[in-house]
Amino acid sequence: MRNIVSVYSVTMGLAMGVFWSVLWAMSLLPDMSAKPMELVTTLTAQFTTALLLIVSGIGMWFSGRWALRLNMFASGMLVYSLIQQPGYYLERHAMTFVVLFAVTFVITVLLSPAFKPSLDVECES
Repeated sequence: MRNIVSVYSVTMGLAMGVFWSVLWAMSLLPDMSAKPMELVTTLTAQFTTALLLIVSGIGMWFSGRWALRLNMFASGMLVYSLIQQPGYYLERHAMTFVVLFAVTFVITVLLSPAFKPSLDVECES
């Protein structure tokens, strides 16, 4: 289970980084000129979540106990993001993204060690 969580975390971290980087590069970020400070804090949160998922996922692959704790924190950040971000797409009736976020939310809750304290024992080695 630890390796599955590890791969999922790295994959989600990379996906988040790519998603936001592509939006940024293509100047498709929401409210870019109308709410620049809100955008800066959103991007900071998104890229921090992505980085922590990648670092903790790699750490979990190598059985680092510190990585499990970091992954729990990063998973919480991801869950918040997956609850908050769909609002933008709901307002624009972009249901494909809403469904994508919902499915990712369910998978994250099912896999995340933050919701499975028993995984803590597996990562002690």
